[in-house]
Amino acid sequence: MDKLSPLTLPSGTVLGTWQLEERAGYGAYGAVYRAHRVGQRAPQPVALKLALYSSDPRFEREAELLARVQHPNVPRLLGQGTWKGGHWNTLHPYLVMDWVEGHRLYGWAQQHPLTSRQALRILAQVARALEATHARQGLHRDVKGGNILVGPQGQAFLMDFGCGTWAGAAPLTREALAPGTRPYRSPQALRFHWNHLRSANAHYEATPADDVYALGVTAYHLCTGTYPPPATDPTIPGDDERDTLAVLVPPSQLVPLAPALESLILRMLSDNPLERGSAAELAAAMEKAAAGPGDGLDTPLRPSPPIAPSVGAHPSVSLPRHEGLIPLSLLPVAVGLLVLCSEHLDVRALWPHTSDSQDGGTGGVADAAVEAFPFSSEPMEPKPRGLSLDMPKEPLPGQRRPPCPRPQIGIRGGCWFELRATPPCGEGAYAWKDACYSPVPAPQRPNTSDKP
Repeated sequence: MDKLSPLTLPSGTVLGTWQLEERAGYGAYGAVYRAHRVGQRAPQPVALKLALYSSDPRFEREAELLARVQHPNVPRLLGQGTWKGGHWNTLHPYLVMDWVEGHRLYGWAQQHPLTSRQALRILAQVARALEATHARQGLHRDVKGGNILVGPQGQAFLMDFGCGTWAGAAPLTREALAPGTRPYRSPQALRFHWNHLRSANAHYEATPADDVYALGVTAYHLCTGTYPPPATDPTIPGDDERDTLAVLVPPSQLVPLAPALESLILRMLSDNPLERGSAAELAAAMEKAAAGPGDGLDTPLRPSPPIAPSVGAHPSVSLPRHEGLIPLSLLPVAVGLLVLCSEHLDVRALWPHTSDSQDGGTGGVADAAVEAFPFSSEPMEPKPRGLSLDMPKEPLPGQRRPPCPRPQIGIRGGCWFELRATPPCGEGAYAWKDACYSPVPAPQRPNTSDKP
């Protein structure tokens, strides 16, 4: 087993007390497997996320944050450990989390006759999850539709805490901005980035207000199907973080939105962090509005969807099936991610500063490896001939940094070997500008503790 790749562990492989069943997804930093506890008479599936790189500190930080935040709408950590293997027979950390069934938020909304009342109920659950996170001095830092799962009964789960952090946690990125997805970044984050483009040691300190702003963007996109304009100040000359000088269009001008919901969305998108309110305040307001009388709350926001899912619809995420009925509060929360993000897993969404209309751009070193676990009880789409990961925005753990000797190539702060292949590139390779590359490992440092 010591030569097996973390991406290709076969069914039946045992990691600690967990036995793998099949790989469910993969990303730039990790592979996700469906698994179960060894020796269980009636095995309940779990999600096991295994690091692609040895001693990856992201996994320890994500585990610590999940252990701190315990809430019905937040993934539950079941265990963690290490697997020894890979090309260099080194230790790779892994996390084990519950498995749930659901669809990613925007895909779910496309298949349901969404109303303002339903949107309020979903958003209130996410706000409660953020409330619990912030109460523990934690931050999610990548709130978006791709990181929210909606179960069969309308229960919402905030997933993918791989970009998260907490007060006092050691930073894992050297970039100015904290990890996140560009369309969801707050005005403060984008302005800081612009003002410190040439500052090597400048680091933006995200706050709960950044999570709240991202929830506002999520709510706007959920209801309208579009993103609000970039959250920068149009009076700043030369601000290239702003694609246009477009003014925020109130969502009710795009869809028949209830006034109560529109007011909350605009509040979360306020330029002033103090005017957005806390996650707890917003959750309470959403719950109150959802329980109130009509006034447009039950008007569909868009035409009814087709009965059958369209080709390319987001896959579901599978919940453990239980005999009989159980309270929703006892439903295990599945890790869905990330990464994390697309039908199979759109790893284009794993990197910062993207400007497309998808949930793309999870940034920084704290990326959760997989933004959305494509766990599914539905038939999977045909798999591509090979695995292909998009080139990351910064060097991978343990990768050599420039200057890069020939024939190595320096790209985005790391050294790469160009492969004689075109995407899909195969396991362990990365795609960039219609070519495939393999990361160059950093040279081993001599052991200075040995006697000469």
